[in-house]
Amino acid sequence: MMSFKVSHRFATLLPLGLVIALVGCGPSPSTSATATTETASAAPSSRSLMPSDPALKSLYIQSCYGCHSTGVAGAPRSGNQTDWAPRLQKGMDVLLSNTVNGLNSMPPKGMCMGCSEEDFRNLIVFLSGQSE
Repeated sequence: MMSFKVSHRFATLLPLGLVIALVGCGPSPSTSATATTETASAAPSSRSLMPSDPALKSLYIQSCYGCHSTGVAGAPRSGNQTDWAPRLQKGMDVLLSNTVNGLNSMPPKGMCMGCSEEDFRNLIVFLSGQSE
């Protein structure tokens, strides 16, 4: 009976310990306060940008947000002009081809298998900060 109580306590406390450990993974308060102040005046955070069109927002959340909101694996961040400038210079046709075929860490169609060419164009326009 004793081993069950120890195991049960361990199983109960383990998730709490993981949460506490992960809280320490974020930026330090002094760094984040400065960064937040600097970026708040320049542009909204990539994490908070959302398309105003409900259908596009749904596609963005399901297929794009996971990587493009934070720049995972080198993904250009949503609305970040610096990240998108060299890509935009290549033109919409190249961006569309890269999206459909995949590029580097981005899988083909960005995991949006049901997206149309128009959906991809609208998502690229939103992601690159050219609208909304």
